[in-house]
Amino acid sequence: MVDSTLDPLSQIHAALWDLLEADVAWCALVSPGNRIKFTGKGISPRKDEQTTADRPEVQIRAASIVPYMSFDSSNSKITARFEIQIGTGEQGFDASLFPVLWETIRALHDYRAHLNALTWQSVAFVKRVQATSGAIGVGQGDADRNMLWWSCLWGCEIDMFFPASLMLPG
Repeated sequence: MVDSTLDPLSQIHAALWDLLEADVAWCALVSPGNRIKFTGKGISPRKDEQTTADRPEVQIRAASIVPYMSFDSSNSKITARFEIQIGTGEQGFDASLFPVLWETIRALHDYRAHLNALTWQSVAFVKRVQATSGAIGVGQGDADRNMLWWSCLWGCEIDMFFPASLMLPG
């Protein structure tokens, strides 16, 4: 269960991880050290040098955010896009990418209901959740750190609405 005292963006990030890590089949494919969470303080969780034990690697990243502070007379709207990135380190689709991608899709089966249940300051803020297309290929920017391997992006766009009174500074 996601901590509702966290800010809404942290809640979404945590909720997506909760869904993945609740799935036994997904966890069997992606070891805990290869789940790159980008949470907490300190050094980067990504490994610059990798061995076969460091793959597949999965990370959830905030890809974009668009705030509409005065969306209408009483609400602010924020649209955020999160991406799940999978790096395999190998070129064989069937041996490396497809099993992890398949279990990721299965683990996220109820992502809409899970995200719609989130609250911040007693307000259910998620109003629209939509999967977006992902890219499969080599060379997805920093997702593969210039290594030859397959990487995949699964995207999720989320519209959040907040009463304007909750968005005032302070």
